[in-house]
Amino acid sequence: MKRVHCMGLLVCDIPLRPVPSSIFSRDRCPIDTPVWSIGGDAANVAVSLSRLGVKASFTGLMGKDMYGEFLSRRLKEAGVDIRGLREHPSIGTGVTHIIIEPDGERHFLTCGTINNELDETYISEDLIAESDIVYLGSCMTLKGMDKGGTAKLFSKAKSLGKITVTDFGSNVEMRGDYWLKYLEPILRNCDILMPSLNEAMVLTGKKELPEIRETLSAYGIKTLIVKMGAQGCYLTDFNDEWMIPTFPEFKVVDTTGAGDSFVAGYIRGLIEGWKPETAAVFGCCVASHNVTKVGATAGVPDFKTAYSYVHDKMPDTFA
Repeated sequence: MKRVHCMGLLVCDIPLRPVPSSIFSRDRCPIDTPVWSIGGDAANVAVSLSRLGVKASFTGLMGKDMYGEFLSRRLKEAGVDIRGLREHPSIGTGVTHIIIEPDGERHFLTCGTINNELDETYISEDLIAESDIVYLGSCMTLKGMDKGGTAKLFSKAKSLGKITVTDFGSNVEMRGDYWLKYLEPILRNCDILMPSLNEAMVLTGKKELPEIRETLSAYGIKTLIVKMGAQGCYLTDFNDEWMIPTFPEFKVVDTTGAGDSFVAGYIRGLIEGWKPETAAVFGCCVASHNVTKVGATAGVPDFKTAYSYVHDKMPDTFA
């Protein structure tokens, strides 16, 4: 089985649900008992990959506190290789309180200063060399990595023959053409790019998928996947293109981590040697399972469960 190295955000998620949209006009409202869980896209992808039967390693930062102890323990319990996990001497672990509305939509209250300290000095060449696929989560929100660290990471990974994958996170300080100018050395060494639709629009300055595809085609990216929430995803190898739907029969409880579990499912499909469109269907299946439970990875199925579901529902998918 191929190995995947994940690098990026690590936070302790504390979901608060159900919280009505009227909360700020009310004195109080009852919620379910909050349960801590692993959060941060790179950590979520690593945990999801491990659950799907992939050997995943993780590089990220935690503080010397109870949140860091919890995350370290849970990553190990999930089967993630944490040799790249580092403890910062003076900054606390990232924590996110997730306000979840009754329909599953969520809003984040985040204290993640520590993640800005993650830079290229934390990159382990040994972990990169051992891996077949290198994933960087939340590109353009990690200030330390965005100062050239991601470009160095991907350049090194490509020189070693690795597949490189990244997605984005919202960054209100960087918009429009600046993103493309800043990201060019990263995109030139990126095999698979996975922005959300909104991020793709910000990245390119375009509003329509054909225009987004045309703009990004100049950078040598092999596969572009635009995540579109409940609509599924748009996929192109810059020759053909596909719209891949979700599985609407699953009841949405919490959409936290849906995109991250899709990324993990897609990567798992690539490891199986499937075509990109097949891997995307599998990714949508994994994400559709995941949103049925509270927590960024709580609903991620094992490989056999997800494979059997797609096979039974769409038997021609793996033909």
